[in-house]
Amino acid sequence: MEIKHEFIFTPGRWIGEGRISFSSSRDHLRFYTSWLIETEEQSDTMRCQQQVEMQGAENIVCNQFLIEKTAPDKFKIQLENELLGFVEGQGILDTQTIAWEFRNNPNTEGFEVYELQENGDYMLHAEYSSPDQFRTIIDGRIWKKSATVTHDE
Repeated sequence: MEIKHEFIFTPGRWIGEGRISFSSSRDHLRFYTSWLIETEEQSDTMRCQQQVEMQGAENIVCNQFLIEKTAPDKFKIQLENELLGFVEGQGILDTQTIAWEFRNNPNTEGFEVYELQENGDYMLHAEYSSPDQFRTIIDGRIWKKSATVTHDE
């Protein structure tokens, strides 16, 4: 049985919001995210561009993902950004969940879990840690951006 998810496996734009907290502080930051998902022609490979804007931060974090399905319920994932460089991981799917983890990377280890909601949105939980045990916890929601455009007449 093929597992279908629109997020990261179907071309389109997703947007979201949530909060980021850090192990070194009780404070948290609001974040806003945008994903642009594109298909590689004639393949099971997806290219994703993610932008993350954090409350109070001047820079926008840009992440490039390359995702390749390796089985109906598994995929390889590559992440590249200015801060981490290039990291590779493994992902799994079931009918309600998309999840991946990055292990054995010198700069960071972590995971992300996206839980499909009845309305088509996804709830997101992620945790990342650096070699010095500094942890970042991310909780939020993403949804498919509407393709309809309204015009004032």
